[in-house]
Amino acid sequence: MFDDDDNRDRAQFFEAARQSAQREYEQDNTNAQALVRWGGALLELAHYKQGSESKEMIQQAIVQLNKAIKIDPKRPEAHWCLGNAYTSLGFLQDEKEKAKEHFNEAATCFKSCQELEPGNATYKKAIDMCNKAPDYYDEIQTHIKAEQLAGGAGGLGEGRIWVWLQLVSETM
Repeated sequence: MFDDDDNRDRAQFFEAARQSAQREYEQDNTNAQALVRWGGALLELAHYKQGSESKEMIQQAIVQLNKAIKIDPKRPEAHWCLGNAYTSLGFLQDEKEKAKEHFNEAATCFKSCQELEPGNATYKKAIDMCNKAPDYYDEIQTHIKAEQLAGGAGGLGEGRIWVWLQLVSETM
């Protein structure tokens, strides 16, 4: 996917973005946009973490994004990022039933996006993806387990699962 230098550069970029957004929010705790950027950066950084570290980072993103929605519930990008966080967390669950709960939460977020911007076809596509996510769950878990057995990251595998999800969504 990326060579090590690209991974390192991207991770550094998102870490700097996270820190900047966190500082902005700490200066103004009503800044929903800073929280969205903070949560989005955490979600991107999760791509470079392994196993429970990636899950924990996604959960931190969910906290920040929920704060943003509480401040400004009419901000579609907050709902969008939150939906992506729940989808990602769902695919990383060990139990399919727990994964389905996260997929349902993601669909709710994407439906909120669609209500805020009814003409945006991307939101409908995201809802459709959530409906199909349980079918993809088993295949993704197989990839994760195979990577663990091969001595890989045991988590997101430097974003390979994320790329796979993107490819799947493009074929829908």
